[in-house]
Amino acid sequence: MKVSVTGDVPATPELSDLERAVLDVALAGDDLAAAREQVARAGVVSRTYSGVGFVTKFRVPADAPAAATTVAPGVVLGRHPWIPAAAEFLVELRAGRLHSLEAYCYEGMWPGDEAGFSLVAKGR
Repeated sequence: MKVSVTGDVPATPELSDLERAVLDVALAGDDLAAAREQVARAGVVSRTYSGVGFVTKFRVPADAPAAATTVAPGVVLGRHPWIPAAAEFLVELRAGRLHSLEAYCYEGMWPGDEAGFSLVAKGR
């Protein structure tokens, strides 16, 4: 998705390739198996760009199993050739349910071509 403006961008009902890749990394581990099941059934409610990142809010069906953990999935770091420092991605679960994904960079502007990202690390 090419982004040239900030603010709300009409959300597609599906997760982007970048969102799926980040969620795969962030939700690794036995304690987050139910959250990974939610991703397969999740839809996008909104996707808001700030110029230096975005926030995506998800919709998960009520009958999807909740993750048993209360531990945050951790930060995923990503590199992109158009930004000088790593970007950070934060996944938020609320009551064991996938709620949102926040992405941001500390230097430069968020790249319009998100396909250039490579995910480099996950930390708690």
